Amino acid sequence: MDVSVNSTFEEQNSELATQRMDNLQKDLLSSFNQVIEHAEILQKYIEDNPKVTNAELKNFIELNLLPKDLSAFFNSNSKDFINGYMIAPDDSFFIVSNEPQENFSQLNFNDKTTEYYLDLARRNPRDVIVQGPIVSPRTHEINIFNRKAVYVDGKYWGYVGVIVDFYKLLDYMKLNSEKGRFVYSIKAYLNKDERDFIWGDSTLFKHRNLVYRQKSVFFGKQHWDLALKVRNSGKAAVLGNKIYFVLFLLYLLTLSLVFYLFRFYSELKKSKEIDPITSTTGHDKFLHLVKDRIKGSADHGLVVLELIHFNQINSCYDFMIGDKLLREVTRRIKSVVSYNDFICRVGSQFIILMQNIRSNVDVDRVQAELYDEMEKNFTIDDVSINLRAVIGSSSTISKGRNYNEIMTEISESILETKKSMRFFSRESDKS
Repeated sequence: MDVSVNSTFEEQNSELATQRMDNLQKDLLSSFNQVIEHAEILQKYIEDNPKVTNAELKNFIELNLLPKDLSAFFNSNSKDFINGYMIAPDDSFFIVSNEPQENFSQLNFNDKTTEYYLDLARRNPRDVIVQGPIVSPRTHEINIFNRKAVYVDGKYWGYVGVIVDFYKLLDYMKLNSEKGRFVYSIKAYLNKDERDFIWGDSTLFKHRNLVYRQKSVFFGKQHWDLALKVRNSGKAAVLGNKIYFVLFLLYLLTLSLVFYLFRFYSELKKSKEIDPITSTTGHDKFLHLVKDRIKGSADHGLVVLELIHFNQINSCYDFMIGDKLLREVTRRIKSVVSYNDFICRVGSQFIILMQNIRSNVDVDRVQAELYDEMEKNFTIDDVSINLRAVIGSSSTISKGRNYNEIMTEISESILETKKSMRFFSRESDKS
């Protein structure tokens, strides 16, 4: 009976792995279709306006293609994996992005590999040619560069490019997590002069059985191999023990159904009121509280603090380090703000409601002290981390009592700060 149960369990895992792999392929191709769509929008704009200037192209991209940051703190879009655009009339390129230019330093536009992909784009004007993922040795950014050649009246004009943040693409495809049901790996075959790019558990490409799946995906003259397995799938005896353990849990749940339902409801309600990692105010409760307070007669301030490249800390270390770092950031924020102010965390962003302020000087003081706290080094479990942050603020004094207008001013302030972040180079990090 044990063998039969284990066999059934493996077959179920096999079906799950097959279904997940199919969805993974669809997600990858769907994301690439969005890249193609943006490249074709730029191509058509240039073909319709052959005498367009670089400034006009930059303005067109910022108005029509770059993600809008307005109220993004509360409405993040997991499909915002496109983080920049390349414009190259006569192959003389410049980059348009909300991110600092240092984030794209991994691409050497003068080496043989880049020239190979550029020549491939020239010879295949109907296709978007993929180069990457490419890792920056300085910033550890990983980007994918996608080019499309542009011809105006049969003459080569240059090329346009769409830049994809590899980590954000992983988030969109739900791969960048250690708590999911599957373990993943990606192998990208680059130009013959370069080593293949491998992300994840490379040992997945060495196994073939019921709980492992591999598939090759071709797009943009590029070849990626995807591999996955069901997490913690192992020997039949281990699987059998898991089945018995699940049956035992079901037995306990049957005996105490009412108790567990009540507990589930209580914990669900509590999770909406309190962030489980930092013990700050939950997002839903905080949003309701902010909108309610700003309608009153007293003046209040809002401060948004965004951690830069926090996902890389989870990737380089682990989620335990990341969680402890979030708690330390919360502690430093609490050391600055008043005891009756409210703090909320969403991902790597914190928002603070400053109650009953007397003037905008109170908000400016908190913003300055928060910058001072973030400049200090963080030491988590003997790991030294130099964390960077960008902060924006507003108040009912300066923007009235319209919540959307307040958040719009903060988002625009953060965006302008990001564009001028000269300190965000690894050279300055060393000092």
